[in-house]
Amino acid sequence: MKSENFNHTILKILALYIITSGVFLTIFFITFYQKEANFIRLNQITHSYTHFNYILQNIIEARHERSFLSSEDFVYLSKKLSTQFAIIAEDQVIFSNLSFSALDILKQLKKNNYIYNQNQRLFIDFLRIRNLDTYVDIKNIKKPRHHSHFLKHRNIYIIIETNDLGFKKEQYRKDNYNNLDTKDFASELWKLKLKTIFYALICISILAAITYVLLSLVFKNIKEQFQALNDFIKDTTHEINTPLSVILASIKKFDDTHLDPNNIKKFNHIKLASKNLNHIYQNLIALNFFIQKENTKEDIKLKELIEQRLEYFESLISQKNLIIEKELLEQNFHANKEEIQILFDNLLSNAIKYTNTHKKIYISLQQNMLSIKDEGQGMNTKEIAQIFTRYKRFNQDQGGFGIGLNLVKQIADKNNINIKVISKENKGSEFILSWQG
Repeated sequence: MKSENFNHTILKILALYIITSGVFLTIFFITFYQKEANFIRLNQITHSYTHFNYILQNIIEARHERSFLSSEDFVYLSKKLSTQFAIIAEDQVIFSNLSFSALDILKQLKKNNYIYNQNQRLFIDFLRIRNLDTYVDIKNIKKPRHHSHFLKHRNIYIIIETNDLGFKKEQYRKDNYNNLDTKDFASELWKLKLKTIFYALICISILAAITYVLLSLVFKNIKEQFQALNDFIKDTTHEINTPLSVILASIKKFDDTHLDPNNIKKFNHIKLASKNLNHIYQNLIALNFFIQKENTKEDIKLKELIEQRLEYFESLISQKNLIIEKELLEQNFHANKEEIQILFDNLLSNAIKYTNTHKKIYISLQQNMLSIKDEGQGMNTKEIAQIFTRYKRFNQDQGGFGIGLNLVKQIADKNNINIKVISKENKGSEFILSWQG
């Protein structure tokens, strides 16, 4: 396993863990946010209600003293309370520092159960609003019932303006006022959002860092073992080169004209075994040293190369009495010749390996297209989807490392070759390679 693949695996595990943990953290912080938001809402309503009571108290005291509060008195109250309100009596505006027309706001309040919002501002008449506890979970707010008769008899309205609590207009109609929703609690709520997001990011970052360290420690030994295995494969592949070259050279020069039939059969077995071993060796070399490099490219005569490789595999083809039907047109392809040879060798080797005796293999080389079709055991849909996965083997009886088709895919991708696989169980497989001219 390469270092980047190992790190990629750790990152995938880390991502899965973070996503899972993130879901639970999200639930926690949403709950936290809603609870704090409700608390802010309670404070805001309580704060507004306190101002309402203070204004009402001043009006009642003035009544007991048989005096009237002037506009200057209400201006003083507004500055002292740092709030905006309006006093309306008998449809006359006594005082108003509301953001909008006091009479227009009053009309809307009457239509909307005495709670109304406009342009991110909220207007409430605490005396006349029905079921205040349905708007906020508060038990200690009680409307001033002992003064309500006086205010209503004189047709006096005290309208308080405050930050918009986010009530949706369509939800505080008279028949639907206890199903309100919230969206923005002004500056305090915005601070709460920022604080919640900040703590959530801090928790996720700390969780990610701890998880990455733990995964690195857990997988450290595995990574070292995989690295040792890769080094062993590379070293072994290198050491095989010399004796394998000697075997192949000796077989090529060996004079078998005077061998008896029994020894000729044994010699053919040696040739077959050596070619299989050489095919495995070439794949290991390509996998570990060759494919990742930018190798020299040239114009390859594909027909000539295919004929050469068919000749190389002739002994394997003859052993199974396979019939090769071919239709090869002259085609050139600009690529590294050794890579294309590896690609073709693996496709042809698989076709030979998985085709029963006395069956056919069809090879067609057309304009910008190569097809290799066999009459072998074929594959199901699930196997086709995983066919190019490294070390994946579907038939344990046939041997191999499961790297041949992975190399085919790597070489094809490197040279912009599209691969299409058509296969049915017990009907054979066809690999179609196509490219731009």
